Amino acid sequence: MPIYDRTTIPASVGRGTLDPELAQWLPHGPTLGADVSIAQGRRDHEMLGAGPWPDIGAVDTLVLPGPHGSLTVRRHTPARPPRAPSGALVYVHGGGFSYGTLDEFEVPMRLIAERAGIATYTIDYQLAPEAKFPVQIDEIEYFVRWLFDNADDQGVDPGRIALGGDSAGGNMTCVVALKLRDERGPRLALQVPLFPEAAFPGDTLAGSENRAGLYLETNGIYEMVRNYLKNTDDGRQPYVTPMNAESHADLPPAILVTNGFDPLRDVGHAYAQRLAEAGNDLTYVHNPDLTHGFPQFTRWSAACHEATMELSGLIGSRVG
Repeated sequence: MPIYDRTTIPASVGRGTLDPELAQWLPHGPTLGADVSIAQGRRDHEMLGAGPWPDIGAVDTLVLPGPHGSLTVRRHTPARPPRAPSGALVYVHGGGFSYGTLDEFEVPMRLIAERAGIATYTIDYQLAPEAKFPVQIDEIEYFVRWLFDNADDQGVDPGRIALGGDSAGGNMTCVVALKLRDERGPRLALQVPLFPEAAFPGDTLAGSENRAGLYLETNGIYEMVRNYLKNTDDGRQPYVTPMNAESHADLPPAILVTNGFDPLRDVGHAYAQRLAEAGNDLTYVHNPDLTHGFPQFTRWSAACHEATMELSGLIGSRVG
């Protein structure tokens, strides 16, 4: 797993050899952005949320009076936190704004909490198209601010709160980090955008060569963005497309991950370059042999499990 900092990030990244276990499993797993109804796509993804799940110290549920109705957040506490108060990762799950349940991300959240030695909080934000932008951003920002305000009661160190997410959740991680900077809100200790949709990938090499058969379908992203945005929304504005921010300076330290066999590889890499060029503290990880969504595929691929554990260690080294 190549790891770079802001001074060593490569000019480009590409594909290696697709992990054989992942290649064998992918035809039997769900497809994100498949040419099926949203309801069918959601049913197809249920297999990712089936147990048994890894051991964890404790799991409980918070229900808060969010900005658009009740907001549910699932908290994972490791069996032996290394110190108190603990660090924390607020996690925004992926799924193209349209898919994803807390159960479907239960395995990576448990692995990260235990390996990093931190509390994880996974937000059950409202999905599109039932809820449109900026409902999701409002809910995520609300909970991040709530955790800072209630850190003592949660046993969390407010100086060690991270925000992370994958895919669309990576997009919203970047957006909320930008928004908190712009609004002079609480200072995140770390942002963790995993293969983020920092911009639309349709005209990139990664979007072309990884367009089908590798879990995320490039052309399916059109539909998922359409689910998220109203006709009157400006898709170029930076709280939709974080690559378009006027400045990427003065953002939290970042751990950003891309994958070789992922339509979002090149836009994620470009965002990492923007963060580096703006002088931010950056840890950049590229998995040339993996696909989009790898932390959810740990049961079927030892390489996905190893990459998830290595990512967990990096997070723990910053906020654990």
